[in-house]
Amino acid sequence: MQARNLKLHHIGIVVNSLVNHAAIYREFLGMTPDSPIFEDPIQRVRVQFLKDSEGQLLELLEPTAADSPVMRALAKGGGLNHLCYEVANIEDEVRTAVERGAIQIGEIVPAVALGGRRIAFLFLPRANLVEFVEALRK
Repeated sequence: MQARNLKLHHIGIVVNSLVNHAAIYREFLGMTPDSPIFEDPIQRVRVQFLKDSEGQLLELLEPTAADSPVMRALAKGGGLNHLCYEVANIEDEVRTAVERGAIQIGEIVPAVALGGRRIAFLFLPRANLVEFVEALRK
């Protein structure tokens, strides 16, 4: 199997309050905001990125509507939701993952919190939810 150029971009965590959970991560882990709070009408969430001293990112996700894709996760207590990988070609990565048995959740869409970069969510077989975000064009 050919090695691919995937880079962990962030870890997504579902919360019931961005403000409260950002304070917890700041107090216990020293994490600081890396973005303002964004509202994403496509995903129906409020989002804020936090970073640690090494620049690793957490994405806090707070649902804004009953039909938000993360509402079910919040109803189960929230917490770890997905791993996001930055990819050079999002269409190729999604197609390859689906050919290998992943289930694509929705279309490839722009993400407000990522400056309009396109994202896609997939369930991996016998694994977890992953997100792909297209790399910045150079």
